[in-house]
Amino acid sequence: MARTPATAVGMVSVFFLETGGCAGCAMELAALDVPADDAGCKGICFVRSPRHADILLVAGPVTRAMVPVLEQAWQAMPGPRALMAIGDCAIDGGMFGENYAVLGGLRGRVHLDLSLPGCPPSPDMIQSAIVGWVREAGLAQPSGDVQD
Repeated sequence: MARTPATAVGMVSVFFLETGGCAGCAMELAALDVPADDAGCKGICFVRSPRHADILLVAGPVTRAMVPVLEQAWQAMPGPRALMAIGDCAIDGGMFGENYAVLGGLRGRVHLDLSLPGCPPSPDMIQSAIVGWVREAGLAQPSGDVQD
């Protein structure tokens, strides 16, 4: 049975993967998914498996150890799918750069559908970027009252 993308029913499903770094972006993302600022009310649903995701959201510099995990998560996602990098580290390596353990960021290595700079970007910035990208891509609008 074919999977209906969450965007078709007014939700966008996001699978988050922290690939290394300080976890600042992960903390900001966690703040977005709390009852006081429930992202679900704004059309964003965080899922525990990439098999259920529309978007793979990556934070942190890409460590060499996380490359296979990142690839497996991407391959597990059904289409259509999108890749988003949040935070300076996920985009270009940030303060970690490139070294024996870190490849740097995703920019220039893979096609990014969206990149959101910041160290770290705020929960509101993350939410606005996801909702804005869904609108730009012409996917179904996330539900809820989202103010730009």
